Amino acid sequence: MPEDTNDHEFMKSHLSVVSSALAISNFPVEVQGILTNAYDDDGDGHISTDELVEGARIKMRTEKCNRILWRGIGLAVVLVVALIGLNAGLTYGIIDANKDTEVQGRALLVREKGMDAEVPVATSNNEITVTLATLPFLPSSVVSHVENLAFSSEDGSVVYHRKVRSVDISPEKSLKLLTTEGDMVEWDLVDDAKKLSIALASGEDGTAWKMCVYCTECTAANVYSTPDILNGLDSFEAATGKEARRHLGTFSRRLQNGGRGDRECNSC
Repeated sequence: MPEDTNDHEFMKSHLSVVSSALAISNFPVEVQGILTNAYDDDGDGHISTDELVEGARIKMRTEKCNRILWRGIGLAVVLVVALIGLNAGLTYGIIDANKDTEVQGRALLVREKGMDAEVPVATSNNEITVTLATLPFLPSSVVSHVENLAFSSEDGSVVYHRKVRSVDISPEKSLKLLTTEGDMVEWDLVDDAKKLSIALASGEDGTAWKMCVYCTECTAANVYSTPDILNGLDSFEAATGKEARRHLGTFSRRLQNGGRGDRECNSC
């Protein structure tokens, strides 16, 4: 019985020693270097309980970080796939829409499903109606694109719609416009800044008259509103000493009504 007690105490003491420190030299030679680098922080050749516990903690933290990393990679893959799908959908939509649309001139035409004919889409152009006397104050690029004009007779009973044949401009000084019908429209800042001279091609009595330079209800041309054009109109007003009446849209009310309206222009 005493021998059993001594053996038990010996084994308990031996296990205690083993549990508190493991000699690295007891392990196979091929793994001793790995164990030394991984656990033997103090370099005493033994793996203590604290070193073993710290190694376990590092392993747990590493596994946790790996799980988070893999979740992040999975989320990134999902986002990339979603972005690729979205980009592909947008590209397809743009290509499909372009097949059904076509621009002709200033109109956007759309082909409706089940229809062979193309129908125009309503668009809004920022046009401004100006009197012909303002052309010398507008950029030359704008004047070169003025192809149509309209002016009323002296009594307002007739509206003449003409195409431009030629325009002679002296910047900020004078205008000489010839229509394809041979009508002449002239304005000179020095000779008569307030009046625009109009002479029809026939040259008969009553076919030459003067109109107010500020009245877009008497003479008009349409241009697209830009900062340069608005600055030119301001220069025209300053040069003639009067604020011109500018109307956005197409030809003004009197020209639309066939010349019916006020017979006198009160702007001059």
